[in-house]
Amino acid sequence: MNAEIIGVGTELLLGQIADTNAQHISTALAEIGVDVHRHTAVGDNPKRMTLVIKEALARCDAVIITGGLGPTPDDITREGVAAALGLELRRDPELVALIRAIFKIRNRAMPESNLRQADLPAGARAIAPEGTAPGFTLDGPTGVIFALPGVPWEMKAMLEKAVLPELTVRSGAAAIVSRQILVLGLGESLTHEKIADLVDAQTNPTIAYLAGKGQVRVRVTAKAGSQANAAALIDPVEEAIRARLGPAAVPGDHDSLTTALPAMLLARAATVAAAESLTGGLIGVELTRGPGASEFFRGSLVCYSDEAKRDVAGVPQSVLDRSGAVSEQTAAALAEGAASRLGADLGVAATGVAGPGEQGGQPVGTVFVGACWGGRTVARRAFTYGDRDNIRALAVTAALDLGRRMIEGTA
Repeated sequence: MNAEIIGVGTELLLGQIADTNAQHISTALAEIGVDVHRHTAVGDNPKRMTLVIKEALARCDAVIITGGLGPTPDDITREGVAAALGLELRRDPELVALIRAIFKIRNRAMPESNLRQADLPAGARAIAPEGTAPGFTLDGPTGVIFALPGVPWEMKAMLEKAVLPELTVRSGAAAIVSRQILVLGLGESLTHEKIADLVDAQTNPTIAYLAGKGQVRVRVTAKAGSQANAAALIDPVEEAIRARLGPAAVPGDHDSLTTALPAMLLARAATVAAAESLTGGLIGVELTRGPGASEFFRGSLVCYSDEAKRDVAGVPQSVLDRSGAVSEQTAAALAEGAASRLGADLGVAATGVAGPGEQGGQPVGTVFVGACWGGRTVARRAFTYGDRDNIRALAVTAALDLGRRMIEGTA
């Protein structure tokens, strides 16, 4: 089964907002085995919207539209779908009552314009709103249409409760299982070289890549008559991939170090602390991104100046004088200082030059990361590139990955 996603709103075309809805929907559809063939953005223009919907319906089995379901005149998704299929709009009395009730519960007067949100193309089935904008489902002559609000949290809730279950049934797949292998330190090209023959031979399971900042995710997906059978198809393929990638492949099914490293720490009842220079607290942000961080995260020392490195993290002045603030030696001392001063089992650190200019003769992008665990300390240079934000993001990944490898004993 294949699908297309249409994002509605002139603000998308002007670049005023990013279409994160399309990304989320594509990820969700991939997990149930529905192939997304196109993302399209269309402005608040009735003729162009009608044309885009007609073209999508002619190409695919399912069209998912986000946005344009509000109460204002430029919210024209309802009209666009109706025009594309030659249908009239009809006001749904149950939706009228529901919208009025929502405003009453909120103790707000309802503008009459909100009643437009109860208009549906003839034959459409309403999807109950999470806010005030109902969605709808409609069977066309060649495929099904789902219209969802553009507000991300409203869209996600409707996608989960109404769209994914229906598409799972329509696709006919009894069971689809996906696993992710998080790869760090290799890059997409080298990752592909190591497993190219496995990718070329793929049928079921399928293998796909997704490259991010400092990491690659390898997704293995299988379809079978049951969850157990699908998992059994994945097992030997995953084992072969991990054998090729070695310690670059993070154990477990994780999409980032934000979940992988905490899982390793929690399994060992261990804690982590950070000392950060160029990252300015971003390591701490990543480690506290998920719930339950208080169980493993002791804190982060932001030591931007040499004085802070010395006085806050305990880096010896002799190290700073001899090696400089941006060096392996300072990264190692920062990691040790984080662990000792905050009482953590694992200490991680990052120091470097994020730009825009060089520092102490060190060019932009020079980054060193350090980690200490079990009485052993390791520091190394990290490969970074790009602008200031990208360099800092890569430094965070490199520091956390070194911590991960220290725990595994592969650093």
